[in-house]
Amino acid sequence: MSREIRIGLLAVVAIGALIWGYKFLLGNNILKRSDTYFVEYGNVDQLKVSDAVSINGFQIGTVQDIYLKPEDLQTVVVILNIKGNIKLPKNTIAELYSTSVMGGRAINLEYEGVCESDCLPSGSQLQGREFGLLGSLVKPGELDSYVATVQEGIGGVMDSLNAHLSEDASNEIGKTFHQLQQTITNLNQTTSQINHLFSQSSSKLVDILENLASVTTNIQSNNQEIAGLLKNTNTITNQLASAQLDTTILRTNRTLGSTGDAIGSLKETLDKADQTFAQLTQLLTQINKGEGTLGGLAKDQALYDNLTSLSENIDFLLQDVRLNPKRYINVSVFGKKQKDYEKPENDPAYDTTNAGNQ
Repeated sequence: MSREIRIGLLAVVAIGALIWGYKFLLGNNILKRSDTYFVEYGNVDQLKVSDAVSINGFQIGTVQDIYLKPEDLQTVVVILNIKGNIKLPKNTIAELYSTSVMGGRAINLEYEGVCESDCLPSGSQLQGREFGLLGSLVKPGELDSYVATVQEGIGGVMDSLNAHLSEDASNEIGKTFHQLQQTITNLNQTTSQINHLFSQSSSKLVDILENLASVTTNIQSNNQEIAGLLKNTNTITNQLASAQLDTTILRTNRTLGSTGDAIGSLKETLDKADQTFAQLTQLLTQINKGEGTLGGLAKDQALYDNLTSLSENIDFLLQDVRLNPKRYINVSVFGKKQKDYEKPENDPAYDTTNAGNQ
């Protein structure tokens, strides 16, 4: 046998082993004979492939496949893979139930009697039945016995409770019950007093309700005015919002800060001006008293007269220089002999000087 043939046979064996292992993990043993049955359900509620199929809790197969019926796409078809040595009668019912409150579903096969020649062949369809969580936990035939047991238990509890709550009971539960009865009696008395109080105050309550109705009527009659007021308020609010009041306030604060600085500077200037005026007043006072150089000039009459005379003499001098420049300036370019000064007639300075001397 060649090497290629051995490798091919080994590959076939490995693939077969892989297929057998996969089917075995799903609960199907391809080395053993098995039968296939079909069941239709309205709702399988999380039933999965490879879930158990059992009879009275003993697993005899698994769920092989689940799909929707092509004819209506509403009915769910479940394919069951059952061991070949299990023969199912024609009255077999496949019950779908929950295995626990935490989830999980399985199928239990229910039937009556044993079949010999009239067993269902492989590929037949079984009748299906679905149970919810409560139906899975309690079978319909066992429900009456459970209810009877619960009734007996509740009856015993009620009898014990009545014995504890009887009038002559001295235990803590009886005392608590009596205190509860007293509390209810007190509540009834309080309710009666409240009813009496309301009956006496009914007229006042009617007046209050009438006043409230009058106020409501006034509000309703002034509804337009109130609506106009709210509209005006809304308009003013929108105007304030659009006016960027915060920005204006910030600018105003900045302006006020600048104005404060300017007022501070103005105050300093006014203080300096007050000091200058005070010094000027003191100087004028000294001048009026004749103190200091300016005071002496202002109060000395002789000095004033001399300054006046000096001013007049200067005027005369300038006038004489203008009228008789040769009397003061005599320039000879070629050495010519200067002429003697002749006193002009009608000399205003001479006349004025002589008149002042006389």
